[in-house]
Amino acid sequence: GAALARFHREVRVARQVSHKNVCRVYDIGETDGRHFLSMEYIKGEELSSLLRRIGRLPVDKAIQLARQICAGLNAAHEVGVLHRDLKPANVMIDGDGNARILDFGLAGLAEEFRDDELAAGTPAYMAPEQLEGKPFTIRSDIYSLGLLLYELFTSKKAFEAATLGELIKLRRGNTTPTTPTSIVKDLDPIIERVIDRCIQRDPALRPSSALQVAAALPGGDPIAAALAAGETPSPEMVAAAPKEGALRPAVAVSMFALIVVGLAVIVLLADKVVLYGYVPLDKSPDVLREKARDIIRRVGVVAPVTDDTHAFEQDRGPLDYIAETDTRAQRWQGLKDGQPAVVVYWYRQSPGYLGGFDLFRDGWTNPPPIVSGMAGVKLDTRGRLLEFYTVPPQVDPVPSSEFRVQNKPQVPSLRSQVQNLPNSKLETRNYRRS
Repeated sequence: GAALARFHREVRVARQVSHKNVCRVYDIGETDGRHFLSMEYIKGEELSSLLRRIGRLPVDKAIQLARQICAGLNAAHEVGVLHRDLKPANVMIDGDGNARILDFGLAGLAEEFRDDELAAGTPAYMAPEQLEGKPFTIRSDIYSLGLLLYELFTSKKAFEAATLGELIKLRRGNTTPTTPTSIVKDLDPIIERVIDRCIQRDPALRPSSALQVAAALPGGDPIAAALAAGETPSPEMVAAAPKEGALRPAVAVSMFALIVVGLAVIVLLADKVVLYGYVPLDKSPDVLREKARDIIRRVGVVAPVTDDTHAFEQDRGPLDYIAETDTRAQRWQGLKDGQPAVVVYWYRQSPGYLGGFDLFRDGWTNPPPIVSGMAGVKLDTRGRLLEFYTVPPQVDPVPSSEFRVQNKPQVPSLRSQVQNLPNSKLETRNYRRS
């Protein structure tokens, strides 16, 4: 009926909230006539339970969690979703120590709320206007956020009573909670001011967004928070604003000029210091690939091609040898004719899929060439043949009783076929390694 329709609508709304500090809501299911809500599983502990177990958190950890709660709540507000029941029991601290806001089951789009729904929530954390049945807004969530922060920094609830009736009566009166610094003597006054602004009875006096609350916390940007709230920063606030990370104009200009000069030097010297500035790259990978395929076809490999792979690689051997034996400034100029081949193009093909056995080995030998019909070719960057292999067909041994010598026409050897290919002159150079 109407309740189920409301349930579906709230899930549809809650799924719009996607943030690392919010528990994701997935879908509605049904079993044995009962509907249930599926959501992200979070392994951890509720903030309320954590505070009961260990008491007040260290201030730096409490500030970290406060910022995360503000970030998650702001993400919901940005898509028009109000939580309406924000409290420590609806914040989970996961295994990594991060805050995750739970239970958007009471959330809804502000324009869809009906008068009979405005009393939903937990009385100890409800905003005054929510208790009075007035329209619920983002600033109502900010009030609940303020009471949550009160408990986070003091480990004490702002409003407590023996019974629910007494609690509601207490909340509907003009009672104000004990100041946080009265409970925690060394608490930063900035934190107290942030909490006090959040729990103002008049919604217009509260911060307009959770991001303003986060910015006003210690370590944030109080000037930005004041400007966002429509206030004029006081001289004391400007003087106390953090200056960490600021650079003097002279230092900033000098660093910028240094970066520009460095980039200019890199551009001018790139072709002289980068290996590919010396090695001829006349042929594209597609041309070299077709060249390798043509060599394999002309050698006589007829196995079907199911998968292939190709890449460029460096051969450090010639480079190390030249570096060790030649001290001339022009020692790298000899690479311009492509010999020795310090940049090699290789191509492999196989009748099966070339799934590598070892992710940290190169593709030329991984997987190893052990399947009949596999073939591989290495070329220099000008398309000259450097290396070739193929795996011959696997033939079952013939029983000795059936062995017969037959005269067959002589087939040219693989070496003679490779030597007869055009542009296939092989150059062999020996390099000494120390």
